[in-house]
Amino acid sequence: MLRVVPDTNILISAFMTEGNEYRLMEKGFKKEVLLITSLAIIEEFKEVALRPRFGFAKEDIDDFIDALLEVSELVIPAQRITGICRDSDDEKLLEAAEEGKANYVASGDKDLLSLRSFRGIKIVTAAELLQGAEKLGRR
Repeated sequence: MLRVVPDTNILISAFMTEGNEYRLMEKGFKKEVLLITSLAIIEEFKEVALRPRFGFAKEDIDDFIDALLEVSELVIPAQRITGICRDSDDEKLLEAAEEGKANYVASGDKDLLSLRSFRGIKIVTAAELLQGAEKLGRR
């Protein structure tokens, strides 16, 4: 089974619309892929989702987080990663991916995507992951 760390922007997009990000998260909720997350990623999602510009209800955010935690592998990264990403906030994703032995980090962040991979973990968009999921799942 594919092991995937969804970036905060994937979580926000999935929460808002039914695009590729939603379809990726749906695969996680159906346990077709294993979602991997950490408390740092969950906290960032909650902080971003609570911003007034989104207009999300706190109860809906909490329900989404509860559902995410129910189907995800929650990891506690043993090692800090620094100096890899232009935005140091993105390094929490690499930490979770490494700790959770992820195959992929799914992101819409151009800076993070420009890395393409980190220690054998591919960094791709939700669309790229969905397009190759069946083929990749056989590897």
